[in-house]
Parts: sequence; C-alpha cells; structure tokens
Amino acid sequence: MENYSVLYQKESIEFVTVAKEYLAFMESAKNLSKEDFIDKSVKILPLLYLKGVLLTPVEVFDEDYLEKFVDESAWTYIQQVATAKLDSDDTYTQLQDISVVSDMDYLNIGLSEIYADLYQEMGDLIGAYRTGNDESMLAAMYYCQGNFGSYWGIRLLVLLKNLHTIKYNNQNIEN
Repeated sequence: MENYSVLYQKESIEFVTVAKEYLAFMESAKNLSKEDFIDKSVKILPLLYLKGVLLTPVEVFDEDYLEKFVDESAWTYIQQVATAKLDSDDTYTQLQDISVVSDMDYLNIGLSEIYADLYQEMGDLIGAYRTGNDESMLAAMYYCQGNFGSYWGIRLLVLLKNLHTIKYNNQNIEN
C-alpha cells in the first residue's frame, strides 16, 4: 500500500521527533524547577503544534492495528508531576468542546490534565512507532492527526495561552 510512504516523509519524522522530545521532557520534569518546567513547556508546545499542522494527512488505515500504549497509571503520573510543578498555577480553565455543536458546552479542565492528555496522545503514537510495524504506525498517525483537529490541538493552545500568562506575569512581578 502506497499510504505507508507518509510515515517516512520529512514532516512525519519531524513530528515524531518532537513528540518523542515532549515525552522525554514530561518523563524528566520531576527534576526541573517550576521556572524551567514552564520555560521548556513554552518552547516545546509551539513546536508540537506546528509539526502537527504540517503533517500530510493519512487517508487510509486498518483499525485492527490501533493500539494504546499509555495506560491510566502513566497518565496519572504525568498529571501529578505537572500538578507538582505548576503548584498554585495549576488552575482550571474553560475549554470549549469542539466535538459538540452547541456553543454552551464548555469543560473545566486543569492545566496538569492537559499535559497528561498530550502525553497520552504522543505516547500512543510513539509506542506504535517503536513497534516498527507499518500498519500500527499508520493507524496511530491517522488517529493522532484526527485528534489534533478535534481534541489535542485546541488543548495544547489553551495550555500554551495559560503558560504564557504564568511565565510573563511572574516575570513582570519580579522586575
């Protein structure tokens, strides 16, 4: 199937590289100061978004190969690390659920939950790439791209907006 070539295009490889860096960042975040955690976040999150936008769409995949690699305990661990790092800045933010047509459907979601949601999305993709199985990789890329438009892309932007405010309001107070 010629659809596999999308997995090895420059845009896909760059996206997977940034996704892997995000995972490594979150897995080592426990050792960072709050300032370093926020600083690194505001640098990697825009890259993740940009590389997600630039992906060539995956048109066809076999749903039988779709696997999940990030379980609830891993999600919870990442969420707890982000909570500890953000401390009092781990606030709830309103997020419009774009999968629902009504303008009245908003979610209140903690910033640390968004970090964990992104970790889960990227972890499932990287887990599939680690298998080396083209069918699994293609299914994971298709799923990740679909969720970019309807789920994790908007969450990333909301997180970045809030982190920008935290980072630059704290700098303004200190200066």
